[in-house]
Amino acid sequence: MVKLQKRFAYRYKDKKHYKHMITVPQSAISELGWSEGQQLIYMINNNTLIVKRVSDEKDDEK
Repeated sequence: MVKLQKRFAYRYKDKKHYKHMITVPQSAISELGWSEGQQLIYMINNNTLIVKRVSDEKDDEK
């Protein structure tokens, strides 16, 4: 299970802006073959958040 977190990001013209984060367990990162710095895309389908790795040239060669 993961927990949604809200973190202060910055203040602009007396208004606070936040970012929301979830922590993905290392075991899931390894199983997915993801690595730090990879581009990810997200979509929402039937009230579910789906996160996928953006294809790169290495993936296209497989």
